Amino acid sequence: MRRKTMRALTMLCAVMLILVLVSGVGLTKRKVVLVHWQHHTPARKEMVEAFAADFMKANPDIEIKIESVPEADYFQKLLPALAAGSGPDTFQIPAGQVLTYARSGVLQPLDASVASVKQIETDFVPGSIERLLIDGKYYGFPVDTQTIVLFYNPKLFKDAGLDPDKPPQTWDETIKYAKLMTKRDASGVTTQMGLATGGYGPVIASLMIQNGVPMWNAQTDLPDFDSPKGAEDLQFAADILTTHKVEDTKMGSRWNAFRAEKLGMVYAHPAMIGSFRATVPDLVFRIAEVPAPRAGGSRSTLLSSWAYVVSAKAQSEAATQWVAFLTSPDAQKQWILKTGDLPSRKALLDLPEYKSDPLLAPCMESMKRAVPAPWTTRQLDDTLFRKAYQLMTLNAETARNAVKWLTDEGIKAEKEQREMAKP
Repeated sequence: MRRKTMRALTMLCAVMLILVLVSGVGLTKRKVVLVHWQHHTPARKEMVEAFAADFMKANPDIEIKIESVPEADYFQKLLPALAAGSGPDTFQIPAGQVLTYARSGVLQPLDASVASVKQIETDFVPGSIERLLIDGKYYGFPVDTQTIVLFYNPKLFKDAGLDPDKPPQTWDETIKYAKLMTKRDASGVTTQMGLATGGYGPVIASLMIQNGVPMWNAQTDLPDFDSPKGAEDLQFAADILTTHKVEDTKMGSRWNAFRAEKLGMVYAHPAMIGSFRATVPDLVFRIAEVPAPRAGGSRSTLLSSWAYVVSAKAQSEAATQWVAFLTSPDAQKQWILKTGDLPSRKALLDLPEYKSDPLLAPCMESMKRAVPAPWTTRQLDDTLFRKAYQLMTLNAETARNAVKWLTDEGIKAEKEQREMAKP
């Protein structure tokens, strides 16, 4: 009897041990592994890797694997990988392309348990998230946020008899200042430029936004720049080079000219703050919001941004936590410091440390006014605007014909982008 009792107890203990072990296996939370793709620059790669290390310390049940891909190869690798279902769990794409990616089924909305629609709209600048809302749900967080501002050299202002504390307020005043700062030698060769745009797409698009050009046909749901105001804006940009001759391409890079104090004013992204500081630490420069077309007019500019998004195959909650971490207030402060990207969170725009900074304060104000691009094609982010500008500056094309060409090519590019984004 005693032996039977002992055997029974032994068997009971064995069963209980098995149950405990099985239960333990079931209760052990499996680590979620997220593969994150980032288009590559050394500074951004280092930052994202550092963010990943911090995130994993705070979330030991989530592992982040960073893959930094050169931007030239980024989309050639991303689209086929997503179509095959083997792509990353989280990645970045231009904000304007989020809609086509979402419609193609390769994205999922952000997990509402991590960030609700109300919370996102409370925390972020409207323009930075406008392109990310689809069917009542947000499909990403904004990153790489840039506007257009006016950089200027206070020394060259003083040399020309201008007050560095009073940057130009209108387009006409900008040209007036630029002429005063432009210098040529005895043979007529430009030795100092007054103003430059480089024909850069976001600058020309910003001029159109300021002048009230909608740039989009709501009925056709396609680009449309072909209007008298659109032509006026392109003419203004071209005249800087061809008529007023305050910009001279023979002087080479506008950035090098500004670094060498041979350029008075240049339209640029705030990210150039970091570039100038890194390359010419002793360069003294200032920043102002862009001049308005006319007194009291608009100072709005194009909001350029990308978005961190979540693939359809990713673990929703963990992936949303990760991209939220990448765009948290603390993370955005680091982006400002190290890359010059502007914050998209409302609370950061009015921080005393930025409002009192003579360089960052106008950038923060420009962020409040910025308008997102209505298109999805990357061809309209720069290439097509630049080519329309060159039709006038190199081929003597009229502004009306140039904006018509821009519209036709923009429509083609937009349609091609929609086809390319299909899985």
